[in-house]
Parts: sequence; C-alpha cells; structure tokens
Amino acid sequence: MPTAKDIAARFRDLDFHDDTFVGMSISPTQARGDAAGSVIEIRLSPHQSQVKRLLQFIGCTNLRVALDFDVLAGNLPPNTSRVDAHGDAALMRELMQAQKRDWDVGYGSMRSPLDDKLDAVDELVCFRVHFFGGVVEVIAREFLIERGEA
Repeated sequence: MPTAKDIAARFRDLDFHDDTFVGMSISPTQARGDAAGSVIEIRLSPHQSQVKRLLQFIGCTNLRVALDFDVLAGNLPPNTSRVDAHGDAALMRELMQAQKRDWDVGYGSMRSPLDDKLDAVDELVCFRVHFFGGVVEVIAREFLIERGEA
C-alpha cells in the first residue's frame, strides 16, 4: 500500500502545464463513516489535444478554492500552471482548523469531525492544482486520472 509520501511524489510528477481548466465537480459522501465517499473532480483539456483528462481526488476531507475567473479567462486557452502535493501534517492541520469557523455547527464537548481528521492526518495528502488565476487545494487520501474522448 502506497504511503501518503509516495502518493504526493507521484502527483508532483504530473504535467498539466498549459492545460485548459474545463470544470470542477464536488460529490460529498452520502453515508456517515464513508471515508472514501467524497470525490472532487477537475476536468482539464491539454492545450494541443482534444482529449479531456479527469483528475479525481478520492477520500476528500477539505477543499479550498481561490479562483479569479477574469484572470483565468484572460489566460485562455492554457490556464493551468502546475500541480503540487505534500504530506506536511502541520500545514494540513492549519487548513483543517481554519475551516472550522465556517462549519455553522457546534459539537460542545462531543468529539468533532476535526478530531478524527487530525488523528488520520498522516494518511492524507494535500494536493494543489495551480492555475494562472488561482488554486484548488484538496486534502484527500488518493488521486486518479482518467483520459476521456474528444
């Protein structure tokens, strides 16, 4: 079984430079306790090809998106810069804890989802897809790439 460090290294080796960002979809888990159920998909199109690529993140725990659509459009068609990934537990904890204030739910003295994520942080990877116009950052367990038709 590959470690989080192995998964991050494999992701960093990918080349999406000058792809076109086509879209993104988010599918949250539909069952409690289903750690692998949350999936985020980013659709890209290589600049010199009509073949689409689907980048999937599986077992997602957190998502942060910062995109300026005017800057993305101003860099069309090639508006994907690069990808990066790390397994730095401190940085992932920081992102997880920063998002807690947006939950709009309290757990009082009960164990919260943050506790479970922090316990499993060594099994997670922070994936980043950088665009000329922003970044999508996903904390997840794994990624897959599917190549589609034109």
